[in-house]
Amino acid sequence: MKTGIFCVITFSLITVSFSVDAQQPGASTISPSQSVTEKAINLQVWTGRATAIDFSSVNEQITQIFLADPSRFTYATDTPLETGRATTIFLRRIKPLQFPNLTTASVTNLFVKTKTANGNARLYTFNLQAGENLPKYSTIDIAAVSGVEQQRQTLEVGSFRRATLSDIERGLVAAVRLGYAPTRDPIVFKVREFLAIARNTSSQTLVEIAQKVNLPLPVLTEIGLLGIEDNIKNPAPKPNSYPMPTSE
Repeated sequence: MKTGIFCVITFSLITVSFSVDAQQPGASTISPSQSVTEKAINLQVWTGRATAIDFSSVNEQITQIFLADPSRFTYATDTPLETGRATTIFLRRIKPLQFPNLTTASVTNLFVKTKTANGNARLYTFNLQAGENLPKYSTIDIAAVSGVEQQRQTLEVGSFRRATLSDIERGLVAAVRLGYAPTRDPIVFKVREFLAIARNTSSQTLVEIAQKVNLPLPVLTEIGLLGIEDNIKNPAPKPNSYPMPTSE
């Protein structure tokens, strides 16, 4: 089996009291090669605290940052972007500002463009929002993981074929679109529940999660295959190489 470079997003815990919380945030796994097409990574920033995004573990330099709504958040990097050596972003909440002609949103986009050691560009997308209640983490660490970890986050659907969570999600959309399953079919709800759990844990394999939600494995396999086939027939457009917009 080939060993690819994948990313694990590790949420570093903050000590908020003397008691130990047994429900520790788990790690989510994403593939840098899919960073443009995968769903955005949810990211929270709490009042009076900062949240860091660290790319140093994968040896990627930050080349560009674009924050869609800068009225409630601000950011800084460990080294100025112009030096080409920045690897960490620090995000903070601020009191709301009013910018002429700028719209606002409770959940905004944060785009981070990086350059790998071999010169390839990657784009990471985050859903940035204000954190509620007690802080859950202070750092998101983008780190390389082995092919074994990658295999835990995919499902074998045939000889030398493995479906990712994106394939399964795409297969579910295709199944509804093609009339294979009604929107309110119990199986549709089970697949959605499966996807929600799978995207927020790395301690279980996809097979174990399917068993947990009582989702028949043959059904999940067919949905994964449908997603792979739909992607072949209707491939997503490749992102262009134009630079991200900059603030005036």
